[in-house]
Amino acid sequence: MSEIKFNIRWREELEAVTSDKKLIFEITMGQLHVYFPTESRWAVAAPAWAKDEWKMYADSCTVWCAQNRIPISFVDDAYVSEEKV
Repeated sequence: MSEIKFNIRWREELEAVTSDKKLIFEITMGQLHVYFPTESRWAVAAPAWAKDEWKMYADSCTVWCAQNRIPISFVDDAYVSEEKV
């Protein structure tokens, strides 16, 4: 899979974009904070193509958050969805 690039969108959404795929996660505005799905939440909420990609996305998002000084929490009710590129 290609490199994952993260972009904050105005609707409290965090895009995770690769060359051919895009996932959307939760980020609060004002005081930025990413809410990322736990592995068990990912298993039921992520699109089929991404089911085995939790670790890669979680690790990439964790690094991005650290580089941007944005807290990240792994939660059982976090939002994840696919957006067609």
